Amino acid sequence: MTSAEFETAAVELLKNRSNVHHVVFGESCLGRPLSAFVIGEGAKSVLINAAHHANEWITTPLLFRFMEEIAEESLKNPELLKNVMLHFIPLVNPDGADLVIHSGGRFNGWKANICGVDLNSNYPANWHKAREHKFSRGYTKPGARDFVGEKALSEPESCAMAAYTTFFDIDITVSLHTQGEEIYHKYMDFNPPGADDLARRFAAASGYALTNVPDESSHGGYRDWFISKFNRPGFTIECGLGESPLPLSQFDDIYVKVSALLRELFADTHENANARI
Repeated sequence: MTSAEFETAAVELLKNRSNVHHVVFGESCLGRPLSAFVIGEGAKSVLINAAHHANEWITTPLLFRFMEEIAEESLKNPELLKNVMLHFIPLVNPDGADLVIHSGGRFNGWKANICGVDLNSNYPANWHKAREHKFSRGYTKPGARDFVGEKALSEPESCAMAAYTTFFDIDITVSLHTQGEEIYHKYMDFNPPGADDLARRFAAASGYALTNVPDESSHGGYRDWFISKFNRPGFTIECGLGESPLPLSQFDDIYVKVSALLRELFADTHENANARI
């Protein structure tokens, strides 16, 4: 899903779903709008995002379809979201996604934003350690992957994500990535209340494995930052199997598992509607 296709789909969604509120919360390097869609008015805030990495763009239509389903269900049943506010950010890295999709395969290895910075290594969670790890592997300048930037939150996309998350006092975050059919929910020694239980439920619903991120791949990520700053549950979901970008032929199979996982999150917000977990 290119940024243009995404924007067209967003217009249709907003035209047909009066319960969806649109927020433009920033701009990409090339000035494309960064969009969030909010459904529900409850006290518990849950943020689900996709496509931090350019060649993982399949996560954008995955999340968009899930958002459409929830929007339609909540219109039919207004009680569905009375305890929760869902924030959907389906396309964190629009410039990078466009580069990969329009390249005819030439940029399939591109994970970064258009400025050559890995957005998911650009957050202030031991960013200096991420820099040490990536530099030791040769990623010392802007490029397709793993360059952490000149400083934490150097990029407009990561800066906007951090500001949005903080402003709305988000309780739980879920970040969709590819690939490996794995769930990451740990960061260092942090143990947010309820995170282990929710991770186990995610795994049971999807068949994905609970896995710890190796130290050399940790630090500087959005999930790392969220957990360390707020001590609240944050999750990375590695969708599908294969080599990114995953083909659209896998979409339906991936969606079955990911939507089941996300509905566990949705159920959890109702069971814990009046308390942070």
